[in-house]
Amino acid sequence: MFYQEYEFTLEPGGTLFLYTDGLPEATNAQDELFETDRVLEVLNRNKDVSPEELLHNVRAAVDAFVGEAEQFDDLTMMAIHRNG
Repeated sequence: MFYQEYEFTLEPGGTLFLYTDGLPEATNAQDELFETDRVLEVLNRNKDVSPEELLHNVRAAVDAFVGEAEQFDDLTMMAIHRNG
């Protein structure tokens, strides 16, 4: 498998959000995927919240989208915030 290497600086006040493919691939009862656009929408609505609140809000959005559909993949997320 080929991996791309990236380097960046997390500026003070910035937040890094990492997730596995289970997040955009979360599927509802109509077989629709949560997809990256919905992930970005939730992240943009939560720009100024703590990492804990961000993770909670993303998970709540996924749960609301998926509804009663059975989860078939893991959903792993991590948020890191750099203080000033």
